[in-house]
Amino acid sequence: MQSNNSAPRSIWLLAIALAFVGAGQSTMFILIPPEVRNLGFNEFQVGLIFSISAVAWMISSPFWGDLSDKFGRHWIFLIGMIGFAISLILITTLIESARQLIIPLYLVLPLLILTRLINGLFGSAVRPAAGGRIADITSPELRTAGFARFDAGWQFGVIVGPIFVGLVLWLSDGDFSLPFLIIGLSGLIAGYMNFKLMKNSHVDTEVDKSVKKINYLDERIWPSMFVAAFMGMSNATMVLTASLYFQDLSPEIENIYPYVAFGFSLIAISGLLTQLFLVDRLRLSPYLLLRVGPLIMLVSFLGIAFASSINVLFIYLTLHGVGSALTRSGNVAQLSLSVNKNEQGLINGLLGGVMPLGHLLTPIITMPLYMIAPNYPFIFIAILSVLIIMFINLSKKFTNKLHVGEINV
Repeated sequence: MQSNNSAPRSIWLLAIALAFVGAGQSTMFILIPPEVRNLGFNEFQVGLIFSISAVAWMISSPFWGDLSDKFGRHWIFLIGMIGFAISLILITTLIESARQLIIPLYLVLPLLILTRLINGLFGSAVRPAAGGRIADITSPELRTAGFARFDAGWQFGVIVGPIFVGLVLWLSDGDFSLPFLIIGLSGLIAGYMNFKLMKNSHVDTEVDKSVKKINYLDERIWPSMFVAAFMGMSNATMVLTASLYFQDLSPEIENIYPYVAFGFSLIAISGLLTQLFLVDRLRLSPYLLLRVGPLIMLVSFLGIAFASSINVLFIYLTLHGVGSALTRSGNVAQLSLSVNKNEQGLINGLLGGVMPLGHLLTPIITMPLYMIAPNYPFIFIAILSVLIIMFINLSKKFTNKLHVGEINV
């Protein structure tokens, strides 16, 4: 570890790799739903592309986390970055080919599902390995700050990604696959740099075979997993319906993409600033973060649901970024501090298995609600926010002070 006063600087290199993942994933979520709908598919089919990948992610993520505990973080992290890059490049190339009528329309949906499946099976290795790495190199006191820096990388990618993709699309006269090719290859380079660093500074994570293998029902972790499931549902609702919501809120705007990109950038910027200047600098406790964050999210979803214009929508999207950042940081730090050193990769894998639950449920719940009324999904998530606030304040897990590795934290 670097010092007792600040999280290790090597976390920033992990954050850079995650920035490329964030840039690719967030921009894809902005562009792909309307592009697929323009090809003639409905909202349910749009959600299906992501939900099948989510199932694969849920199954694979705990597997990769367990492997990272047993065999080291470096190989697992590199596998995840390779899976992310391949899936990103293939799916955007496929969209471009469909737009150019190179691929028959009846093959487009199955191929889109297949390319996203690659991300679910292999890209799911990134966060378990990275989360375990952060736990390996940070003290309990700096765990929240370490995860905040890591998550800041994602937020930065979300900010820069849409801007970069828009610029390259403009310079390349609309070549849909080119910017994602650049992001994917850059992510591979960052992934390899982290691979070398992890390999050269290996931290012993040998598994204690006398300890029972952790699972979702372990009383140390299931409340945090419940909160993570809510975060996954709220995130999936946001990313899969926001582009459509912008279009339906202001149908008179011919080119809605710049507005959507700006809206997602506001979420990311507010989240980034929250992570760096509130969570990291002020060292706010998970206890406080988990009480303030969900309240802010509740207000943001109600505001989004009843926004009267895009300008009003921008305000509540910014608020959503703050609330989400606080809640994510508090929950992942609480989870990490609840278990032992040799369980860090696995619990991050289990966490990764819960987060895609929202993408699995979106075609079943969110998209049908959207087809009834565009603001219904956000009202639904606001109701879930009330329930999660009640759960956090009533659960013993979240009312006691943290004691590392103990059940009652």
